[in-house]
Amino acid sequence: MTDVYSKHASILVSRRRLLRAGAAGAVALAAPNVISAQTPDTLVVNTQGGEYQEIIETTVIRPFEQRFGVRVTNDATGTSSQDYARIRAARGAPGFDVAAVINPPEVLLGQRENLLERLSEREVPNLAHLWRGIDRVVPPYAAPHTLQYAGLIYNRERLERPTSWADYWEPQRKYGERIRGHVINYNPANLLSVYALIHAAQLGGGGVNNMDPAWERLRAQKPYVGVVVTASAEGVPHFENGAVWISPFWSGRTGFYIDRGLPFGSVIPQEGVIGLFDCCAVPVGARNKRLAYEFINFRLQPDIQRAFSLAYFSSASRPDITDWPASFRETQILTQQQYDQVQWPDSQVIGAQRGAWTRRWQEIMA
Repeated sequence: MTDVYSKHASILVSRRRLLRAGAAGAVALAAPNVISAQTPDTLVVNTQGGEYQEIIETTVIRPFEQRFGVRVTNDATGTSSQDYARIRAARGAPGFDVAAVINPPEVLLGQRENLLERLSEREVPNLAHLWRGIDRVVPPYAAPHTLQYAGLIYNRERLERPTSWADYWEPQRKYGERIRGHVINYNPANLLSVYALIHAAQLGGGGVNNMDPAWERLRAQKPYVGVVVTASAEGVPHFENGAVWISPFWSGRTGFYIDRGLPFGSVIPQEGVIGLFDCCAVPVGARNKRLAYEFINFRLQPDIQRAFSLAYFSSASRPDITDWPASFRETQILTQQQYDQVQWPDSQVIGAQRGAWTRRWQEIMA
């Protein structure tokens, strides 16, 4: 899986062809008949927007609407932490029925603050088919549907291939002064930043329970940073215009943008990578919980998982799907053995410390 996307032109499948195929297969899927196919209900789902809105709507939302004869409103705003902030501010009634791109640290907060509904196989039968050990990563207040990892990407026209997280955190050691101004850093409101900082701490013998080495490396990296953003998508224009040459980035987004012609390669550093699940959760004040549970279960159906994963360049949350294209296998986590090699830092610590880490990051980067 090293340098996994560098030959994108020959190995990646056409995204639009996959979208069309995924939509056709998804419509034919059966699902538990809890909701009448003629119900006039409307479900409000907070999920992907921007360039990913077409993917989620084509491979998941429209097939769900057709299967159940309902209307889904896509509230395509916010990061996971911002979405949970809305849930908290509204005391569990944020105006959407499903938080469909929420991450484990926020799920843990929702569990602790009693703002998310507990999920079981009674409400979501497909929970029975997820990765072994997934309950140690995601508490039973959300259903994980998408698996990614945070690796490194680099401009193949500007830099030699990085091999270590140190090549990002101490870029001058490998690339010299030419790298100055071409490094990007992310606000910890984006979990990508948190994971990269954990790797920085690990380089100095620390980790999620000792982040001091991360702050040392952040200070040392700062003179070489030319761009600071929050959302991952905000970094892409800087990749495209040549301003940024090296960055941590989600595996799914990496595949998506390289498929569009971005001259970047993807690397799994020698120290390994941290995984991330995007999850669905139901706020306690959701108006249409019954349909929300049906949506989540539908989101975990094998054909829906497959269609979305191929279009999003991400891994599924269940290991029993086996008919993946060969090129897709080169870049994804598809077996239990691969899954077991991914790092899973303690989300409870991340959730508890993220505010303090963000303040520390702001002090250094100000």
